[in-house]
Amino acid sequence: MHTARTLAIIVGALFLSHAALASDIDKKDTEYLQKSAQGTMAEVKLGDMAQKQGADERVKQFGKRMVDDHGKDLAAIRQLASQKHVTLPDTPDKDQTKEAEKLAKLSGADFDKEYVKYEMNDHKDDVKENGKAMKEAHDPDVKQFASAEYRTVVAHQKAIDDIHRQIGK
Repeated sequence: MHTARTLAIIVGALFLSHAALASDIDKKDTEYLQKSAQGTMAEVKLGDMAQKQGADERVKQFGKRMVDDHGKDLAAIRQLASQKHVTLPDTPDKDQTKEAEKLAKLSGADFDKEYVKYEMNDHKDDVKENGKAMKEAHDPDVKQFASAEYRTVVAHQKAIDDIHRQIGK
């Protein structure tokens, strides 16, 4: 009985030390992946809402683009996180959740106005965050992901700015 207990303790200690080593990528790289996952989940959710609740066809098409592009990005983040042994959050952050709750109560032109405003601000922040990560990430795979994500969000920022100019403030 004593031997089984000792063996269990040794196996547990080995497992914990292996897990610590396996997930040992730079803290900032880990935080970037986690934050990116939350933002990407939010974009997919809000994009789906835009397709259903928006009035303007351009808003609906932008929402579809968010679902398509960020759906692919989310799969890539999950794969990268799995390879790097990084645990990702299951939901968007509290501010993103609050925005989704706000948008859930709107439809038509009211939805369009709030969604476009949110997306303009969000993509402005995304461009900054991904630009910083593609320069400062330590892990080459994280750096490569951030570079690809940067190109995506720059294109999205341009698209949402165009929509904003077209449908007005």
